Amino acid sequence: MALEPSRYLDKKTWKMTPAMIRARQPYFKKNMIALGLLLGITTGVYVYTFNLSHKDNDFIDVPIPPIDEKELAVLQKEFNDKKN
Repeated sequence: MALEPSRYLDKKTWKMTPAMIRARQPYFKKNMIALGLLLGITTGVYVYTFNLSHKDNDFIDVPIPPIDEKELAVLQKEFNDKKN
């Protein structure tokens, strides 16, 4: 079953006929306004969510447990060994 073009499409090129273009013309401006509105809302929600989720990433309120000098020296040695 092959696709058959609509009577509003050119049978050889499958492009819209002038009648179809004229029929769609009154809706073009409204559709573009609706598209802009939907894209604006979507972008606004995305930007708001991104800014909200990346606002407080400094972890200043998380307490750091104290570490003594021996443990610190061992950890630094391990880090330097893995680094080299």
